[in-house]
Amino acid sequence: MNVFDFALKMEADGEKYYREMAVETKYEELKVVLNGLADDEQRHYKILQKLQNRNGNSHFETDTALSKAENGFELGKKKTFMTKDKDSIVKLKAEQLDVYRAALRKEEESIQTYKKLKETAEQQTEKDILEKIGHEEERHAEVLDNIIQMLNNANEWVESAEFNHTKPY
Repeated sequence: MNVFDFALKMEADGEKYYREMAVETKYEELKVVLNGLADDEQRHYKILQKLQNRNGNSHFETDTALSKAENGFELGKKKTFMTKDKDSIVKLKAEQLDVYRAALRKEEESIQTYKKLKETAEQQTEKDILEKIGHEEERHAEVLDNIIQMLNNANEWVESAEFNHTKPY
């Protein structure tokens, strides 16, 4: 498997993953975000395809590290939306915040995967491609993190004169 094959599979799996989550959720605004993430993954896929067609597969060697790399979006291997380790966030419920947190976790896994692959890539073109995709995934994580913070503020913020946050004179 070469860098293009791995990245294309990961982006296709990411799109499928987000589309399935969008179908399962009952919140319309969450469906919009998940479908938007799926659309981005689809756009990444098309960009990678164009790069692959322009550069050709032949001058990218097969990398055994890629066949061992973990694709966090691969639904066949991981049936659960979230990991079950003790550091994970609460198991997925029907709540929006849990879905956003789980999606953020998947994006963070993608970022780490692309960083590891970049470190092991031998050709500069491969490193550049992996870096660009990693930056796109970082943007997804940033959007999800902002949404989580906004939802947390709505749940935790207390607006009252008794709890005024202004500094005394």
